[in-house]
Amino acid sequence: MTYVAVLANINGNLPALAKALERIEGLKEEGYEIEKYYILGNVVGLFPYPREVLDTLDDLIRNNRVKVIRGEFDQVIAESDPHAEGPDYIDRIEYPDYIKAALKYTWEALGHEGREFIRDLPVYLVDKIGKNDIFGVYGSPLDPFYGKVLPEQPTAYYDAIMRPVKDYEILFVASPRYPVNVMTRYGRVVCPGSVGYPPGKAHRATFALVDVNTLHTKFIEVDYEEEKRLIEERIKREGLPEELVRVLYHGRV
Repeated sequence: MTYVAVLANINGNLPALAKALERIEGLKEEGYEIEKYYILGNVVGLFPYPREVLDTLDDLIRNNRVKVIRGEFDQVIAESDPHAEGPDYIDRIEYPDYIKAALKYTWEALGHEGREFIRDLPVYLVDKIGKNDIFGVYGSPLDPFYGKVLPEQPTAYYDAIMRPVKDYEILFVASPRYPVNVMTRYGRVVCPGSVGYPPGKAHRATFALVDVNTLHTKFIEVDYEEEKRLIEERIKREGLPEELVRVLYHGRV
């Protein structure tokens, strides 16, 4: 059987991304044929490895192994003036101060070339896996960056989410950060969970593995608990807000 791996919410967390890619390689050794990866956005964001994450993804893109779209925080970076001398425009966005600080750090760390990489990412994912047409977006079909798809809702709720893209067999969304797998009257809605932005203290990072023929979906856990101390040290070394350490361990401030 052939599969695709669907990841989301890397958020500049290189150790988490590395562990997810390592897990995918392990699945291949176990006999899973994984033909491509999709990353649904927030490539960069809260954590202090934005350039390293882009370098990793650039290698995968060059090898035609991954398709990447923009998320909410990516869009903040993409919206900046290419000729801007600094990230002060982020202060005008209604985010908590610790998120503003993380995004300003990301803007600086990416440099001009990295910011152009983010601007070149598409907003939507449109592809075919097996005989199935798929559609992917970070938020929701009608609000690609700031839309929210909530977990554990009635089927009618997901029917409404899927209706605008009912010509597709499956809709991938990155929001919420929790795994979602719901069959609607129009098609299947799948959120792979979060790789780099912990959804909560009691929830592991996950990505989705989707059978390209049946669209059967399973969620694969990613364990990077041992790496969190290194991430914490990097946050502190770069002078980033203490709130990011709490997000790292608890999924929220």
